[in-house]
Parts: sequence; C-alpha cells; structure tokens
Amino acid sequence: MTDTLAAIADVVKSVRRQRDGTAERSEYSPRLARLGAFAVEHKILIFSVWIGTAVVLALLFPQLETVVRQQSVDLVPHDVPSLQTIDRMSVAFSEQGSKTMVFVAMEDPAGLTPTARRDYADLVSRLRADTKHVLLVQDLLADPVTAAQAVSQDHKAWYLPVGVVGTLGDPAATESITVVRDITAKEFAGRTTRAYVTGPPATFSDMIASAEHALLFISIATAALIALILMIVYRSVVTAVLPLLVIGVSLAVGRGVLSALGELGMPVSEFTVAFMGAILLGAGTDYSVFLISRYHEQRRAGVPPDQAAIHATASIGRVILASAATVAFAFLSMVFAKLSVFAALGPACALAVFVGFLASVTLLPPVLTLAARRGIGDPKPDRTRRYWNSVAVAVVRRPVPLLAVSLVILLALSAVATTIKISYDDRQGQPTTTPSNQGYQLLNRHFRKDVVISEFVVVENPTDMRTGRGLADLDEMASRISQIPGVTKVSGVTRPAGTRLDQAKLSWQNGQIGDKMADAVADGNARKGDLAKLTNGADQLAGGLAKLDTTVRTALTPLTGVLNRALSAGVRVDQLRPLLQQLSATAPSIDQAIQSGPGLRPLADQAQNAITAIDPLVGALNTSPWCATTPQCAQIRDQVQILITLRDNGFFNQVADLGDRYNPAANATVAGTLADVQASVSSLNSAFGALGNPTDITGNIHRLQDGINQLASGAEALAAGVHALADSNLQMLSGMSQIAAQLQNSARTSATPDSASGFYLPANTFENRQFADVAKLFLSRDGKTARFAIESSHDPYSSEATHLAKQMVTVADAARPNTSLANATVSVAGFPAVNADLQHLLRSDFALLAAATLLIVGLILVLLLRAILAPMYLLGTVVLNYLASLGVGVLIFQWGLGYPIAYPVPLLAFIILVAVGADYNMLLVSRLREESDRNVRVGVLRTVASTGSVITSAGLIFAASMFGLLAGSVAIMIETGSIIGCGLLLDTFLVRTLTVPAIATLLRDASWWPQRVAHPASNR
Repeated sequence: MTDTLAAIADVVKSVRRQRDGTAERSEYSPRLARLGAFAVEHKILIFSVWIGTAVVLALLFPQLETVVRQQSVDLVPHDVPSLQTIDRMSVAFSEQGSKTMVFVAMEDPAGLTPTARRDYADLVSRLRADTKHVLLVQDLLADPVTAAQAVSQDHKAWYLPVGVVGTLGDPAATESITVVRDITAKEFAGRTTRAYVTGPPATFSDMIASAEHALLFISIATAALIALILMIVYRSVVTAVLPLLVIGVSLAVGRGVLSALGELGMPVSEFTVAFMGAILLGAGTDYSVFLISRYHEQRRAGVPPDQAAIHATASIGRVILASAATVAFAFLSMVFAKLSVFAALGPACALAVFVGFLASVTLLPPVLTLAARRGIGDPKPDRTRRYWNSVAVAVVRRPVPLLAVSLVILLALSAVATTIKISYDDRQGQPTTTPSNQGYQLLNRHFRKDVVISEFVVVENPTDMRTGRGLADLDEMASRISQIPGVTKVSGVTRPAGTRLDQAKLSWQNGQIGDKMADAVADGNARKGDLAKLTNGADQLAGGLAKLDTTVRTALTPLTGVLNRALSAGVRVDQLRPLLQQLSATAPSIDQAIQSGPGLRPLADQAQNAITAIDPLVGALNTSPWCATTPQCAQIRDQVQILITLRDNGFFNQVADLGDRYNPAANATVAGTLADVQASVSSLNSAFGALGNPTDITGNIHRLQDGINQLASGAEALAAGVHALADSNLQMLSGMSQIAAQLQNSARTSATPDSASGFYLPANTFENRQFADVAKLFLSRDGKTARFAIESSHDPYSSEATHLAKQMVTVADAARPNTSLANATVSVAGFPAVNADLQHLLRSDFALLAAATLLIVGLILVLLLRAILAPMYLLGTVVLNYLASLGVGVLIFQWGLGYPIAYPVPLLAFIILVAVGADYNMLLVSRLREESDRNVRVGVLRTVASTGSVITSAGLIFAASMFGLLAGSVAIMIETGSIIGCGLLLDTFLVRTLTVPAIATLLRDASWWPQRVAHPASNR
C-alpha cells in the first residue's frame, strides 16, 4: 500500500515538473496513472472481474460459433435492384423459391437408365414432400421441351433445380441446403449415379462451412506464431507467457461479449469470428508489448515493479489509448457500409480493440507486478540497442538517399497494384473439393460452362403483351440484345429455343405464300386447255341463245292472235251452256246457235296451225336450264303443252266436225244433235278452263320473249367477258409467277436468325396448347411480365459479364420508344447483375470507409501531436504503404499463383493497415516529440534507437496474427492475411524505420507546424 502511494506521488510530481517545464517532456496521463495504481493495488479484484466476466458470459450465452449459425448475414442487401428484380420475377411467374435456387447435378456412366430415371423420380418426390426446407422443385425431365435442356447430349448427366427456404447466406438457407444434400445422399447411396448439390447458394454455404472449419486451425496457428515471436523478443518463455495469459483472458471475454451481442441481434459471421480473433490477438499483444517495453525501461532504470507498472501505464497508456481509439473508430465506421461483409466485421473488430486496450491497461499491470514479486518477467539485457543506434545514425546522416530508396521500393510495389484484378467468384475462393465445386465440375464436363448460373432480362409492361404487336416488339428487343458482343443465345416467348420461330418470321411466311402462289401458277398453266374450252362453250351458248330468241319470236307471234280469238270462242262457248238449257224451250235460240256452226271449222283450223307452229318451242323450253329456274317461262311452257295435248287428242277436229254437222244448209234437227252439243260444250269448257286466261298467257308470252332476248344479249356479253377473263388470267399467271419467285428469293436471302426480316404472330397463337406450355416459361399469366433467358460467352463472375448486364439494359431500353413497350421497365436478374450491384456497393463502401478512416486517423493524430504537417505526411506514408502492400499481394497471388484478388480484400486491407499503421505512427512520433525538446536530429536518434525493437516486435506480432489466417482455406482469409501481414512488415522495417524518420529529419521543427517549438538556448 505504501509503495503504491509512493508511486502515485512520484507520477504526480513528474506531471507537475512537466507542466512547469523543469523536466523532460513526457506524455503522462494522470487519469491513466490513477487507473494503473488502482489495478496494481487491487490485483485480486481485477483478476476476479476479468475471469468472472469470461465465466459468466460463457454460462449465459452459447458458444460464438453457435450464435454465428443462428445469425442472418446477407451477402448482398435485399434492396439492390438485381435482387428486387428476382423477387418481382418470382411473383410474376409463381416461382416461389427461385431466389435461392440450388441444383442437384447427377452423373451416371451408364446414362439415364430406367433405374437412374426411377431414382430421379423418387428424389423429386422426396424433395417435394419436405415443404419445411423446399419451396420449389422444377422437374425439367417431365417435359420433353425442357428435358432437352436438363439432360446432356451424351445422356450421362442431368440436373434438377430446387428452390430452398432462406436467402443467400442466412442460416435458413444453409440448413435447407444441408437437408437437400442429405436427401440426395440417401437417395443415391449404393448407386452408380453420383450427385452433388451445387449453385451459387450452395457455393456460399460451402464457403461459410470452410471458414468455420478453419477457425480452430487459425486460432492455433496465430497463437503459436505470436508465442514464438514473444519468446524471441523476451528470450524467456515465462515472460512470453505473461502477455499471452492476458490475451487469452481478453479473448475469452471478447468472444463472450460478441456472443451476447449476436444473441441481441448484431450480425456476425464466420469471417467476423476469424478477423475478430486475429485483431484481438494482434492488437492486444501489441498493446501489451508497448506497455511492457516501457515497464522494462523503468525496471532497467532501477524503478520498483509497482511504480514501473504505474509509470508505464501513465506514459505509454495515452499513446495506446489514442492508437486503440484510432483503430476502433476506423472499424466502427464500417457499420455504415452497405455490404454485410464489412458492416458485420467492423463492430466486432472495434470490440476486439477495445477489449485488448482495456486488458493491457488494467489486467497486464497487476500481472507484471505479481510476476515480478516472484522474480518473473524482469527484462533481459537489450541486445538490439546497438543495432538500432546504427540505424538511427544512418538515417540522420543520410536522410535523402534512404528516403529515396524507401520511396522507390514503395512506389514500385504501388505501380504493381495498378494491375490488380478483382474477383467476385466465390467458387475460386474455396477448395475445389467442396460439394458445390464438384457439382460445377460435373456439369462442365457434360454441358456448356456455367449452365446453372442463369441470367434474365426482365420486361415489365403496364399492359398485356400477348398481342401481335406486343410479341413483335418483344422479338425486336430480343433481336437487338442477341446482337450484343458476348451474347450467344437469347431465349424468349418468340424464340423458345434461342432462335426466332420460323412460323413467326415474315420471311418464312413470304416463302410459304410464294410456294403456294407458285403451285397455283403451275396449276393454272396446267389448266389452260380448260380455259380454251370455257371460251368455246361461252361462244356456243351465246350462239344457241340467239337462235332460241329468233325461234321464240317467230313461233309465238301467231300464237298471240290465236289466243285472242280463242278468248272470243271461249266466251261464245261459255254462252252455249245457258242456251242449251233453254234449248228445249226456245227453238229460235237453238237455231241461232246452229247458224254459228259454219264458223267453227276455220277457227279450229287456225288454232291447230298456230299450235303446230309453236310445237318446236316446247322441246327447247324443256331442255333449257334457264326455263327450269324461271317461273314465268315454266308456266308458259306448261300452258303451251296443254294446247299441244288438245291438238294431239283431236279436240280441234271435233270442233270443226261439230260446225260441219250443224251446217244451216243441212236439214239437221235440234233434238238429234242436242246430246252431242252438250257433250262438246262440256269438253270446250274443260279445255278453256285448263288453258286459263288468254290475256295472262299473252302477257307471259311477251315476257318470255323479252327474257329470252335478254338472256341472248347476256350470253353474248358473257362470251366477250370470258374471252377477256381468259386473256387477263394468262397475264395474271405470268405476274403471279414473277411475284412467287421474288417471295421465294426474299425468304432465302433473309432467313438468318436475327435479321430484320419482320415478325408476326397472331394473338390467338396462345390458344395453341403446345405454344402456351412453352410460352409460360417466358411470359407471366397476366401477360405483363416477360423475360429473356440470356447465355453469354463471358465468365458470369467476370467484369465483362457485369458490364454486359448493364449493356443489355441500355440496348433493351433503346428498343422501347415508339412501340407497345414504350412505358415498360427493363432490368436484369441473375448473378452477373448481382455482381454488378455488388461492384457498385463496393465502390461506394470503399469511398465512404476510406474517407472515414483517413479522417478519423488524421483527427486523432492532430489531437495527439497538436500539429498539422506531421499528421499529413504520416497519413501519406500509411496510404503509400497500403498501395505497396496491395502490390505485394498482386505479385504473389495474381502474377505468381494466377488467382485474382477477392473483392473484400482491398478495403479490409486498407482499413486495417491504415489504422494499425497509425498505431506505430503514434508510438514513433509521440516519442519523437518527447525526445525533440532540444534538437530534432537528436530526437530522431533517440526515438529510433529506443522504439526500434518495440515497433519491430509489435509489427511482427500483428503480422503473425494476420499470417495465421493462412491456415484457413478461404481466399478472403488467405489473401487478406497475406496482404496485411506483408504490409505490416513493410511498415515495420521500411516505413517506420527509414521513411518517417528521414522525413522528420529533413523537416525538423516544421513537423510540428503550426506549433512553434522552443529549444533551450544552451543546447541549440
């Protein structure tokens, strides 16, 4: 207790002397001195709090790895355009689960045998039965159209798309993929068919599994490397163990706190755990090394252990605090990143830095004092002092050459960094033996490369596109997209197989018309003889009708007079009936009737002659089709036939005989002839009744004559028309022959798949069931969403593919104006589009976080050094060191091993190298400011000599913690660990040893501008 109070008193006196200017400048912190004194005085309490916290957290919360499995960390935010397009497309096409689609890739040397087909069907049934993990199973083999896509040409490989529960990277998706793999493994156990679950979600799941599997190896490798370096630095196993004990406790507490925060909802991942452990081991050990270095300085000066620990905490603690704040705030700025790989990593690493700092200033001092009481942890003689003295002298004497050499090295490596190639392919970032990569290899052996990594151009229109115009506009858009360099195939509703439907091409339709027209011309030429027969027949008809007209006029003209006289005779005969009735009573009347007898024979003879004249007309009318269809002609023909029948039956002879019998010159009596007269009258009445009204017959005869005359005139005109028709038909056949040849030639010359040969499909095409079944793959049920499946020659994860995704949208938008798609929106769905969004977010995050990191580090340097110029060149050196480190990574991985740099690596390396580099800047420059109260050159000599071993040890330790990531199998860890580790070595042995001291030597007191430094006059 007495020793502790004395130590505090000494610290306070030292601070007062500093303020009074009576002692050497120092960076003491009274608050940290009181904190160190409290920790030293209450050792048991401090130990209990730390250990108790670790135990309580371990009991209250699950293991950190368990929390990671339950956490959701999306690789890409849900609100990026590509994922939003996938969501809308899934809804439009009723494909729930298509957002997280995996593929069961199957291969059998014997091919798709009945046994393999049966196993496949059982797999489909089992997957569909698991509705908890599986949302969609697309049995492509069930449809002959899609089976051609899902079965390889050699019939030895096939695949099954399966939509699973969850989103890319979240635990639900990982669990679902594991279940699908279990079902697949059970189904094909003991079979010759090999099956792997692959696809982008499976790739990401395998990457997480690989990272989780490597965590233990990374922790062991990192701890072993740090322990080895500490033993080399302190040349004592026991002394090396002291900071390791502190780091072990702080690591347990840090993991427990992170587990608790994860349970409360903070996103964590395997990468978070790996980097958090590496940062805590590296930063925590560095802070311990800083404090131990000051502690050893005090012990070498003969200061007692408790006072030395308090002095070290008060003097170096401020620098450690500033360093920890710099790194922690730089990491905290990552929460503003949109990419989860950064947003989830930042807070965890900031927590690691805070725990490491807190352990170094509270737990390490009592550990050191407790060990010192048992003779443990005392410093060994400093064997590196002479070396660092020589380095300091060289820098002070030759600052320009050494600065030039260091800058040449840094700039040369930075130039290499400009050739960097960024990879977004997670397949390359994990071992080739993972199930997903084996699945890709299987598919690539039998299908085109990357067949299961799909890409779609999605067209969303406010109106139904299932119209002739809509389909034509969609086809025109597809045609333009297909002509973009790199696009090898565009499949859509108008081109299900990747090429335009033949039946929908106007060129094909023109060819069909030309063929039909050519056939018609050939048929017409073959029937020229029939055409000649037609003209001859028309001439014969016209001639026959002209003769008929003449005959009818000649024959029917006398009949008109006869009918008129028959009318009079009929009237007279009709008058006989009442006369005969009165005959017996009125003899004079009978005698008067008898007086009219001589006139009957001439009348009968005239009628019989007229009927004989028209007898040929009846034959002509009976054979005339026109008369059969003309009611008036038919009526006349029937009436004439009655007259002829009367003639043939001897009616008119009977009338003539009757007249002769009652000749007044004869002595005939009325009584003898009364019976005959009555019989004849009855016969006449019947005949005239059948004949009808002679007036109507006369009118019909006139109409018959007019009709036959018109028919004859029409037949003559018909004959002239037939001749004209025959002539024009021959001319038309010649013209049709030329048109058919032109259409056929047009069809042949414009038959290329995407030529501007026109397109047309009627809207009722969708009534065709076969077409409708295919169309539903590319056109939504309401017809307002269409999609084109795109195949390209680019690697889907390459920068060319992402550029193509943007170019397709541009080209498709250019096809919309003045069409039915003018108000449509065009977007791209698929992994190239996702990677395009990923690149955009990465550039945005890099600009934001790089600016935030530089601002935070710069502000802390300004506050710590109370200067502007020194922070400026210090920031410049850390940025240059970062670029050089990136160049080293390019040399190793890209130029040496042929692997591009994973996309998260550059930003992670920037934040860690700049923030950690600031640690060494602060330690170096704060010590330089202390030692430069008399002369800057002398200050450089003292600073380099006194901090050289400390900065080197810290740099090696932090580099070792980063190199520990090489024990993993994921590219992000390996490349990040390598680049940061190499950067820390460059910073340790080049920047902090040569570059910064040389600049400070050249600038001298200007480093502290705008503050003016007053030196004692006696020492100038």
